[in-house]
Formats: sequence, structure tokens, C-alpha cells
Amino acid sequence: MRFKLNVNDMKKQEILELLQHSGQETVFSFVAEYAVEDKRFYEKIKEVLLPDGDDEEDDEEEFDMDYYRELAEDCYDFDTHRRRGYDYYEFKEAAYRAALGLNEVLDDATRLAQQGKNSEAAGMAMSVVEIIPQNEENVDDSDGDLGDTFNKAIKLLCDIVNNVTASSFTKQEIYKWSKNEAPKPVYSDYGHDEIQTIYELCCQQLGDTDEVLADIDSQINATSNEYRRSKAVLWKIRFMQSRNLDARDVIQSNLHLDEVRNMLFNQLKDAGKYDEALRIANQGVETAQQENHPLTAIDWQKSMFDVYLAQGDTANLLPIAEYLLLHVGWNYNRDEFYNVLKNNTPASEWTQTLERLLAPAEKNRSFDAYAARIMHEHQMWSKLFAHCKKNGISEMEKYENDLKPHFEKDMLEFYRVYVEKQALLTDQNAYLAVARILKKMKTFTDGKELVNTMLKKYRETYKRRKNMMIALNGV
Repeated sequence: MRFKLNVNDMKKQEILELLQHSGQETVFSFVAEYAVEDKRFYEKIKEVLLPDGDDEEDDEEEFDMDYYRELAEDCYDFDTHRRRGYDYYEFKEAAYRAALGLNEVLDDATRLAQQGKNSEAAGMAMSVVEIIPQNEENVDDSDGDLGDTFNKAIKLLCDIVNNVTASSFTKQEIYKWSKNEAPKPVYSDYGHDEIQTIYELCCQQLGDTDEVLADIDSQINATSNEYRRSKAVLWKIRFMQSRNLDARDVIQSNLHLDEVRNMLFNQLKDAGKYDEALRIANQGVETAQQENHPLTAIDWQKSMFDVYLAQGDTANLLPIAEYLLLHVGWNYNRDEFYNVLKNNTPASEWTQTLERLLAPAEKNRSFDAYAARIMHEHQMWSKLFAHCKKNGISEMEKYENDLKPHFEKDMLEFYRVYVEKQALLTDQNAYLAVARILKKMKTFTDGKELVNTMLKKYRETYKRRKNMMIALNGV
């Protein structure tokens, strides 16, 4: 990040006038002395005045890591830890400002890497990685600004390690840094453990095989946390495979870890070994059901769906697609399963399939909204109207244009009942809802007369509610 004087045109003019009235020796002397005292000023002078090509990477070993760490630390220089109160918005603003400043550091680092100055770029990225975990707790990073910045710095370091033109010295420096940095407790929080990514990459490319395996084994043996143990085991497997070592025994002895089983499944599926992949997925379903982990069981059934889809095995694909459509949660795209059913079910069987899909709609709330889309697509107006009555005003309004020609009288009554309930509430949002629905009711047959009657009653009954009267004036 390059820090620039934030001066207006008048101040710039004053500086120019000062320089014009100063002797050359005075200016030279000031620049030389100030550059020694201020590292940022020195770097800016070197950047602007040094001819292209003179700043080669021959001096990679001499770049000043402390300078870049100082730049990163300056981004947090707003005394959040000394605040007397804990103002939520102040802390969010602090996180935003820190992310903004650190991203500027990384933008400069990225440009340096593009220019081939990988050592300097790596130093800046490492400083950003180091500074965030130690300071992030002082601010509210609920929007993930600093988390994104942290990952951006890790990615830049990975890019440098993967860059064939980056010097071996720079890569070894990143390796030594990550080996020392990754085990620190400050990175144990979820998100910050992404530092392990760069360490694993360095190990794969640069580390001694026996040394790395010994390090991984020590991490596996040192933790009782299943999540971290799984990550370490996966790292060991990936490392062994990157060195063309036989990892089958490690995989088999750790198949009780869901992450390991999932990795093996994906490798088998990608290799076209579908029968073996299905066996692994089926074991995953059985284990999850035995351990009462229904969401994990669903994930493994989705894995089986993917294999059947890749095989074109319609006989097995359709039943599992139907099951998943009815049972998956909001984190899945139900369209994937519905489209498979619609495109592959024989026309003679489609009506029966729809009946099975819509039958559970009364019981399965998570599927209810999607069921309404199916009813709308197939113009099942009676079912759709019953759905909207059950699920409330938002669903009724959503499908109003299609339902109105068939159920106008019933819809008008539904809206009337809703308005009467809302009118009882002393709440601004309720007043606005009353006005909005009354306007809608006026477009119905016999709606104007009903609305006028209701308005007359409300203006008499609730005449002391000033805000309600204002809202009704717009009807």
C-alpha cells in the first residue's frame, strides 16, 4: 500500500512554491535525511526515481519484512481496544477500514508479483496474514471483510509458490515461514486455519518426504478434535499421493472419518469406477443412519444420485431423485432433482409421480413452497389455492393473478379476514399492510363497496390512531 499525502490543490501549490524558493542542496539534504528516517518515504522515492530494470530481484534476501508488517499494523491504528464502550457500528466500521487498508497492501503486492518481484510481494502477503488473527478480535468482522482479506493473502502466497518463475529462495522463505506460523494457536479458529493450505502446498513442492510425514503424524496424534484430525489425515493422504506413495492403507484405516470417505468416493467417481464409488457412498448412508446423522445421510444419497446420473442409470436415478426432492433442505437446489424426474419419467407415469410428490406437501414444510411451484406449473388451481390459504398472505399475493379468475370471491374474503386482523394491531407496519391490501381488494368484483364500508368503520373506530388514518388516506 502506498500512502499518499491527502492534500488539496491549494496545499500542492504551496509545496511547489516552497520548492521553487529552496536551494537544490537544501532539497537534496532533506530528501536524503527524511528517507533514512521514514521507510515508506524511502520506498516511494525508490519506486519513482529508480530507473526500470535497476531494481532486480538479486537482492531478494534483503527485503525488509518489518517494513511491510508496519504497513499492515497501521491499518488497525484506530484504538478500538481502548474504546470505553462496545458500539456495534463502530466496530463494524473498524473492520471495514482495516480490510480496506489491508486490501490495498495486497493490491500492491499483487502488482509487484506481476512484475516479477515475488520476494517483496510475499513479504507483504505474509505480514497481512500475521496481522489479522492477532487484531481481528478487536473489531466486529461479522460481514467477513477481514476473513476475505486473509484468504486473499493466502491465495497470493500460493500463487507465488506455484509460479515457476519465482526464485527457489523466495519459495523456501515462504516454506520456512509457514512451517513456523501454521502451528500457532492464533490460527486455530475456523477460517484462520486456511494458513494450513499454504503450508501443505509448500510441503508438497519443497519439503523433505520423511520430515513432512513425521510432522503430519505428530499433528494427527496430538489432537482429539475430529475436525482437525480429519484435516490432518486428508493432508497426509494428499501429500503421499503427490509424492506417488501408496496411501491405500492410510485411507482404509481412516474410512470412519466422513471426509476421508468422501475424498475416496470422489476419486473413484472421477476415475469412472462407479461400482466402487457406489459401495463407498452406500456405506456412508448406512453409517450416518446408524449414528443418527440424517443430513449426512442425505449428502451421501446425493453422491449416489450423482453416480447414477453419470451412468445414465434411470432405473436407480428416478427413485433417489424423488426421495431427495422431498427430503433435502434449503442448501440444495431442488430443481436438479425435479428436472431429472420431469425429463426422464415416462409420460404414462408422470401423473402418478406428481401425486406422490404433492401428497406429502401437507406434512413436509420444507417442501411446501416448492410444491406450490409444481402446482402452478401444472395449473392445479384448487390445490394451489388451498396451499396459499394455509401459508398466508405472502403466498396468496404471490399467486394472486393466476388464482383470481378462479377464486375471486374466496380471495376477497381471505383478504378481508387478513385486514380485519391487522387492523387490531397498533403497529405502523400493520397500518401499511391494511392500506396495501385494501387497495388490492378494490380491484375485485364488489371490492370497492366492501372497502368503502371497512374504511368507514376504521375511520370511526380508530380515529385516534393518527398514523393509521394517514395510511388509510392513501387507499
